[in-house]
Order: sequence, then C-alpha cells, then structure tokens
Amino acid sequence: MPMEALGEALARLRSAGWTFEPGSPNPRTVPAALRSVPPGHVAFASSFSRLSSPDDATWFLALDDYVSSSPDAFAWNEFETMSRDAAASIEDEAAVAAFWDRHCPILLSVRDHYEYLAVRVDGTIVHGEEPEFENTTDTAIDLDSLLRSIADRPDPGVGLVEALLFGRAPGS
Repeated sequence: MPMEALGEALARLRSAGWTFEPGSPNPRTVPAALRSVPPGHVAFASSFSRLSSPDDATWFLALDDYVSSSPDAFAWNEFETMSRDAAASIEDEAAVAAFWDRHCPILLSVRDHYEYLAVRVDGTIVHGEEPEFENTTDTAIDLDSLLRSIADRPDPGVGLVEALLFGRAPGS
C-alpha cells in the first residue's frame, strides 16, 4: 500500500474532523476475516485503531475490529448477520454466505441508513447498502484508488465516496 496515498487521505479526513488514533506499533496476527484480502488492506487496517467521522456514524474498520466485539458494539460483519437473518430459504442463506465469503467490509456507516464499503477478493472496492446488502456497485479498482479518491476532492460534483465519508449529497 503506497504510504503517500494513505497519508494524503488521512490528512483530508482529519481536516474534515475525522478522529484518527494510530494503530499499535506491535504487529498482530492477521484475523481470519482478512486472510483472503490483498495484503495492503491488512496494512491499512493496522495503521489506525480508530478512524471515524465527526458524528461517529461512519468508520473504517481497524484490525482489532475484526477480532473482538463487545455485545453492545456494531460488529464488523453486522450486515452479513442481518442478511442471513432475513434469508427466506436455505438457498438464500447460502447465497448470502457465498457473497460475504468474497467480500470483506472495510467501512461501515449508519448515518442515514446502513451502508458499507468492502473489498472483494480481487481487490476491487465495492459499495453496498440496505435493504439488499449484496447488491453492490464497484467504487474503486483497489485500495490505492480509494485512498486517492478520498485525498483528491472530486471536481465537478460529488461522488459516492465523497457523500459517504463527508456527508454531502451527490451533486451538492
């Protein structure tokens, strides 16, 4: 993962009021949830212990989020759990499981409704939202592209990432 893109993205998020707490300098074992994602995502999730919007309604998942969860916290795989619970048949539940086996959430948002960014096993970043979490839109070709889109304010207009991270409606 290019550190320049990460540094520039973090600088923009912080200037917009996002909370950033650095990750632990001690390397940790890669959680099972991150074993199928490209290595840059593990480095990214390790680079902070907290990275959240000013209203705490949108946050990137840190390495520790994938291994521990308090009963009161919003779990890293909450949307998968919700989809499994809503599955109408064994076949639907299997389809949900197959989707989430190929996608790992990296950002969650509960601001206006439930939505997320996830990395697909091929490295593509996708966006999904309720009510059909498994219907996704490709958002960036990889993590570096996502970080660059965060660092570089889109012009003209506002894209999906801008709206999700900075709370601005597309086109405003």
